[in-house]
Amino acid sequence: MKSSALNRKILACMAALLVAAVPLMESSCRSDLASALNPGTSQQSSTPTVKSIVPDTAPPAGGTAVIINGSNLSSGTQATPPSVSFGGMPATNVRILSPLQLVATVPPHAAGSVTVQVTTADGTSSPVTSAFTYTASSPTVSGVSPNSGDTAGGTVVTIIGSNFVSGATVSFGGSSASNVSFVSSTQLNAITPAHAAGSVNVAVTDPDGTSAMLPGAFTFGTSSLTVSSVSPNSGGTAGGTVVTIGGTNFVSGAKVSFGGSPAASVSFVNATQLTATTPPHAAGSVNMAVTNPDGTSASLPGAFSFGTTSLTVSSLSPISGPAAGGTTVTISGSNFQSGVSVSFGGLGATSVSLTNSSTLVAVTPVHSSGSVIVTVTNSSGTSATLPSGFTFHSIDLLWNAPSTSTVTIAGYNVYRGSASTGPFGRLNSSSPLATTSYIDATVDGGQTYYYEVKSVDTAGVESPPAGPVPATTTP
Repeated sequence: MKSSALNRKILACMAALLVAAVPLMESSCRSDLASALNPGTSQQSSTPTVKSIVPDTAPPAGGTAVIINGSNLSSGTQATPPSVSFGGMPATNVRILSPLQLVATVPPHAAGSVTVQVTTADGTSSPVTSAFTYTASSPTVSGVSPNSGDTAGGTVVTIIGSNFVSGATVSFGGSSASNVSFVSSTQLNAITPAHAAGSVNVAVTDPDGTSAMLPGAFTFGTSSLTVSSVSPNSGGTAGGTVVTIGGTNFVSGAKVSFGGSPAASVSFVNATQLTATTPPHAAGSVNMAVTNPDGTSASLPGAFSFGTTSLTVSSLSPISGPAAGGTTVTISGSNFQSGVSVSFGGLGATSVSLTNSSTLVAVTPVHSSGSVIVTVTNSSGTSATLPSGFTFHSIDLLWNAPSTSTVTIAGYNVYRGSASTGPFGRLNSSSPLATTSYIDATVDGGQTYYYEVKSVDTAGVESPPAGPVPATTTP
């Protein structure tokens, strides 16, 4: 699970002219942009010229990062980035690599060749017709999950395939799905319509009219509603505990009650999961019931216990560490029990030690970068969470292979130091990297690191370094 807030994944981008020439690099740490190496000298304002775009094709969905080569594209790496448009649509993430080179992310656009225009901060521009081509591809549908649901509809499904485009529509047996949401070019989410019992074809149609169908991909039937679990299974008598309810054949609009009292709020996640907030209730164990809009219901006896003592999580120290895991964290709270477990973003801690009822010590697992929820669960099944309680840090490094070279490049070595003057230690193994990217998952929060990249030829000889380029992690 990757959370959204405290840490931002840091992107360090490097452009390398290898072996004989010292490469050109840049590092982007979200809102912080490091100065490019070898910055260009100041130039007089001139009309920008676009000579080439690499790559010069992309799918209509956009999102492809391209390098724009030309002249007079800026007055230097510290200048205000120019605006770039593809077929009149503005590009995003425009960055200056040098007065001769920009990087940008192409916007969505209909298929076909388009004009590319670079406009500098002083308003000068020079459009180039047919400089970039959007290539259309027909969608494919390879799977639907879940692949069955009630004839009343309301089942949330995930559709997997390729070449999906924002604005695509979905149908089940010829009946249109509702709430179709574009997740990526390979995934859509949709809610099934009402339909007679039986297996039906599932079709996806992109806005350009191209479509694909998966025969017999979904089965409508009258299935029994069931409730199998509630987590956490206890909370205070004042109510307000957010619980996750597991079962089968839940439908959007389902209602939940605890001991006959309706839940304060209910959210439909999918056909097998609901979330709800407990109402106030007297102490004791109660049945929990789910009722679908068609009146069918199911209950789980003694599923939830109302009590006056609650498990709490109040703080962590430290609050961040490397994505590689291994950070020892002290967790403070109340009512911790023997046999307690801890998870970080859904992944279990590698070890947990109970100090007393208000203190735990846990070791973080390997996790992708980002802020995550920390959950403490007692042996009784009760649990408490601390949203964005811990942040995993990593730095992603990217660089470009040389367009020309007098020797054969066998790979790349990545080095890191704590100061711009070094010393620098090699990060990758004894063998050079075959790709032009590397994830450094061993960084701490609130630190600045410096990176260098060297190309290696077939004889094992390294080029001069590209760098150093700084990258700073959030606390």
